[in-house]
Amino acid sequence: MIRSYYFILLLFIFSILSFPMMAQDKDIRSVQCFAGDNELLDPVIEFRGKDHVSLLFDDLNEDRGALYYSLVHCDADWKADGLFYSDYMEGFPENPLRDYTLSFQTRVNYVHYALQIPNRDVQLKISGNYLLKIYEKTPDKPILEQRFSVYEKAVNIVLNTRGPLQTGEDCLQQLEFSVQHPSLPVRDAFREFKVRVMQNGISLPGIALPVPSFIEQHVVSYTLATNNWYPGGNEYRFLDIRTLEYGAQGVQQVRYDNQGVPYALLTVDKSRERSSYSFIHDLNGKYRVEAYRMTNRHTEAEYVMTGFTLASEEYPDADVFVFGQLSNYTLRPDFLMDYNVDGGAYELNVPLKQAYYNYRYVLVPRNQLPVWDAIEGCFAATENYYTVYVYYRSFRDRYDRLVGIRSTNSL
Repeated sequence: MIRSYYFILLLFIFSILSFPMMAQDKDIRSVQCFAGDNELLDPVIEFRGKDHVSLLFDDLNEDRGALYYSLVHCDADWKADGLFYSDYMEGFPENPLRDYTLSFQTRVNYVHYALQIPNRDVQLKISGNYLLKIYEKTPDKPILEQRFSVYEKAVNIVLNTRGPLQTGEDCLQQLEFSVQHPSLPVRDAFREFKVRVMQNGISLPGIALPVPSFIEQHVVSYTLATNNWYPGGNEYRFLDIRTLEYGAQGVQQVRYDNQGVPYALLTVDKSRERSSYSFIHDLNGKYRVEAYRMTNRHTEAEYVMTGFTLASEEYPDADVFVFGQLSNYTLRPDFLMDYNVDGGAYELNVPLKQAYYNYRYVLVPRNQLPVWDAIEGCFAATENYYTVYVYYRSFRDRYDRLVGIRSTNSL
């Protein structure tokens, strides 16, 4: 009971700190949202462009009824901005999920869903942030929420990274960028522009928002003077359960229970906080569903009970989570690890679909923000990609337009 109360309190704290805590039912698994047909791209598309946003997920609850979806337009901070649905979309406000397939010859049965936006039922009328809600009966009780963005090409963003910050810290990465806006009638850049920076597709809580350091005609600059530095972190760890026939990377042992459901025990992990940096070619936290010798990887891949082990002393008054796209980039309760006093390690068993995964461990002190480097370490040399989102709202506008994005790599 105490543990349940604490997690409710944790959800509240992160919600007010803009941490991306989104609804997700316990039976909804393998959620992927991306641009076009590339699972490794962030869910960001050009307004009136040729691309679409793709959402894939599985439902392990075979008895669930028909599912529907709706869209909510949000401001730069992902809060509903109060627009009527007719202001931001053409079509009906609620639509059925028509594209679904039952799993085929799997030990764990599931229903695989796919959705693309825009589609024949929904066309988007404006740029900005959108919250996609999947539900069974009412949008007020979604079983899944997912974010995506639609951008215009109304500004030009000049973006680059710089070497390690000379402040005695050896883990910070710097960004410099400027926003060129010759076609926008900007009167007050401090009020009309909102800039958000994402690292590897996610926002890091506790990082100060960028503010202009220099303003001239048609150009707003955000330079080192505005504290645009970010913790480099470390490369993601990885595991490979694309095959269950032999030992793959990161897997120590595979066995089966009485119902034939596979269990993959991963190799024991250790803290990297005091280790030296080592480059790993990772997927920056993402994963790709794949099962060897399968015709359709999305409906024939097995669900594998996967056992994580982190050898460590117990952290007092703190929790440890497994984190990455595999947890939908949230601190979900089913990815919260338990401490085994006898084994001297944090442990977690969680069902994962066959895939090549990236993951990391996140330490969360009670009633505080996550400490990203407490277990994984932090290095300025870490490969990260950064994306700058520029939102614009004039004094006449009723919503935040996403007028430009630009990405760069720290290498």
